[in-house]
Amino acid sequence: MRAIRWSGAVLTVLLAAACARPAPQLTSASDADVAAVARMVASFDSCARTGALDVFMGYVADSVVSLMPDQPATVGKEAVREFYRNFYGTFDIEMRHAPIETSAIGDLVVTRGNASGTLTPKSGGPPMPFNNKYLMIFRRQADGSLKVWRVAANTNAPPAPPPAAPKR
Repeated sequence: MRAIRWSGAVLTVLLAAACARPAPQLTSASDADVAAVARMVASFDSCARTGALDVFMGYVADSVVSLMPDQPATVGKEAVREFYRNFYGTFDIEMRHAPIETSAIGDLVVTRGNASGTLTPKSGGPPMPFNNKYLMIFRRQADGSLKVWRVAANTNAPPAPPPAAPKR
């Protein structure tokens, strides 16, 4: 009886393994996807400069998750819209995204790069330079277009040193 159960379990595992689809492999993105990503990130820069929130949001998937420096995760298109409405309303933004590498896996296109520029408070104050790195994951839509699905950014600056120990 025990042998029947054991062979049934083995058969189940073998059948499941035989029916499983092979995992997609990470590959270099197609020239068309590399060009599409380059156009989109250039448009992101233009949208930030001009405050074109609706144009920017046209590139964003409904299920987007955004992980920006020193901020909680922003989940969903409407939350991202509110984040950028505040961001565009608070700063005059000059930035440039520079993709470094773009790869693909299944219906996802992943790009890594740097974004640098300045944020100038609209309420007054000096420009604040920034130099960040980013990772964006675009998901292919039913119509073949790509939309931002996941994005994370962080500064390229080293962390501030700890405060000096008090002298005794």
